[in-house]
Amino acid sequence: MDIRSLAANAKTAWVRRTSAGDFIRRMMWVYSGRLPSVLARREWIIGCNYPPPIGRRQLFLRSNDGAEAFVHSETFEHACYRLPLPDAPGTILDLGANIGLSAIYFARLFPDAELACVEPAPGNLRGLSKNLKLNSVRAAIIPAAVDADDGCVLLELGERYHGHRVVEQSSSASRSVLEVEAISVPTILRRLCWERIGLLKVDIEGHEAALFARDCDWLDRVDAMCIEWHVDGGAERLAALAERFGFAEPQRLPIWFPSRTAH
Repeated sequence: MDIRSLAANAKTAWVRRTSAGDFIRRMMWVYSGRLPSVLARREWIIGCNYPPPIGRRQLFLRSNDGAEAFVHSETFEHACYRLPLPDAPGTILDLGANIGLSAIYFARLFPDAELACVEPAPGNLRGLSKNLKLNSVRAAIIPAAVDADDGCVLLELGERYHGHRVVEQSSSASRSVLEVEAISVPTILRRLCWERIGLLKVDIEGHEAALFARDCDWLDRVDAMCIEWHVDGGAERLAALAERFGFAEPQRLPIWFPSRTAH
């Protein structure tokens, strides 16, 4: 075990604790892969205390080879969604909401915004609902995969709750594949009765290339975006989209951030 990493994790867990029990639970969650089977758990509820405006949160978190710990750290410790927005968004659409950590973060930053979460994986949807309830976050949940068109797509489920992705056919005989509803952004806007998207968050495990490859006229109704681009060519593709739809040059923050200088 790396002593420096252990010390750093212990320091962070202690600073963020809401109680001594939450400090212990957080350390057990972080190191769950090293615990004896009698102590290992797949699911945790951990109280955390962050600087304002995030404050004290109760988080439902899962042990899944560090994947959820990485997302948690990105969101709450490194504040990757603390974006240089010119105005507070009135609407926030979270594509690939996972278990709702980004939704909780956005809800605390922008309490007056309408929030909608799109997520196709059944296990993630359960965690999403749980986290929104634990933190009194009001958000519409759309149980579907975002796509260029409405219909159905195949969702390949990764092991231990992470790495789920839209595929044309399964890449591994050992992985489960579900057929799930696919929904386009124009249909989402109609369902929500939204005229515009103040902030669009996209983290859809590589499917962003397909989402932005075809008819994207709906981008005229988006004020700002934060995008996790998982495949090659992201800088060039986003620069072309920004020029076509009137966004400023995308910034790497490290997530991609195209926004309009004025609406």
